[in-house]
Amino acid sequence: MTRLRAADLLPLVAAAALPLIFLHARYQAHTSVGPLDVYGSDIAIAATVAAALVSGLRFGWAPLARGRLLWLLAAGFLGMYVVACFWQPLEQTTKHLVTAAKTIEYALLAPAVVLLFRRAVDLDRFLAVFVTWAAAAGVWGLLQFLGVVNEFDGRRTGQREVSFLGHQDLGGFTGAALAVGFAAIVLGERKRLAWVAVVGGSLGVTIDASVFAFLGTVLAAVAAALVARRLGTLTTRRLLALGTILLVIGSGVYVLRGSDVSNYLSFLGLSKTAQPASGVQTGSQRTMLLWIGWRMWVDHPLLGVGFERSTSDFQPYLAAAKRKFPNQPAEAYPSKQHPWGVQNFWVQLLADTGIVGFLLGIATFATGLRTALKAVPRRAFFALVAAGWALVAAGTWNAIGIIAGIPLDAVTWLGIGLAVVAWEIE
Repeated sequence: MTRLRAADLLPLVAAAALPLIFLHARYQAHTSVGPLDVYGSDIAIAATVAAALVSGLRFGWAPLARGRLLWLLAAGFLGMYVVACFWQPLEQTTKHLVTAAKTIEYALLAPAVVLLFRRAVDLDRFLAVFVTWAAAAGVWGLLQFLGVVNEFDGRRTGQREVSFLGHQDLGGFTGAALAVGFAAIVLGERKRLAWVAVVGGSLGVTIDASVFAFLGTVLAAVAAALVARRLGTLTTRRLLALGTILLVIGSGVYVLRGSDVSNYLSFLGLSKTAQPASGVQTGSQRTMLLWIGWRMWVDHPLLGVGFERSTSDFQPYLAAAKRKFPNQPAEAYPSKQHPWGVQNFWVQLLADTGIVGFLLGIATFATGLRTALKAVPRRAFFALVAAGWALVAAGTWNAIGIIAGIPLDAVTWLGIGLAVVAWEIE
């Protein structure tokens, strides 16, 4: 392989890996190696990391230098996952170490893309594949919504859909594609890419109907508008385009989640529903689980209860939760049959790893965001894409606990890696 061919071909490995990385585990080939479950996505990530190592050996490791502080914070953050695995009985440690290892595997995507994307053309090709696959996810979700194809539970016409990813993952993935579209719109660049990103991304975020994925896209749009205003590229027409996109998506999310919103407002005492809700209600249950996670942190403020222990050590808090939230159905409370967990990444981070792990996590996200925005105006488009992905991920993680090896992990670490790429790319 000549030097030129290596420079052209190695970055394509990351692009080729995207369809497997952003695909639900049930659709992937799978095998077990001891306590490890290995999926096609793991092989795709391993190939990406291997290509990055080859790129580093052939072309040098200098691009990593710009992210030195970011890498140190990320290492400390992920190191807390590993260390906190030992806060619990040793017989449970192996299981949680496997989860931590899977998280670290996905985190390797961040330095990998820094080593692979050394030219603007490499990142443009990667983003084209990313946006196209996200658009495919949005269209497939639309077909599920219309009852044309099956989803996980068969055909559920007119319901929230998962496409070929899953709830939250669909919203996070297509929300990241929307962030690409937002960056292109406010800067007046890459119009074809913008159309695909906006149409496909809007479909996916709307049909997933995750309030927090939508929140992440709003944050990405606000960041794009603020940066464009600073650069002088934000026209009234472009601002109206952003507002219209968000209004359409927000309306669709509300239509699909309207009953949940009404029930939650009733739970808070802010409105009255015509009929009492039956079964598990998302908002009220989430509030109760957040309260349990918060109480765990209050009792273990410095280092937490142990990595993933919040999903199993709920018993000391169950009686108090039932007193504080007495109107929940029995299946809403955590139990051995329903180990619901905290269902919020940030609160679970507090509960599992304490204030130390939480601050390291916040610092990692904040430093990634700051690194991305410092690339403005030299590489404004790539900087906004990286910042948008970090913000979409940060918002979407409010709807899901710490789960390793899912597409939302990939959005998170790719966004952090692209923050450094935006600085270093030629």
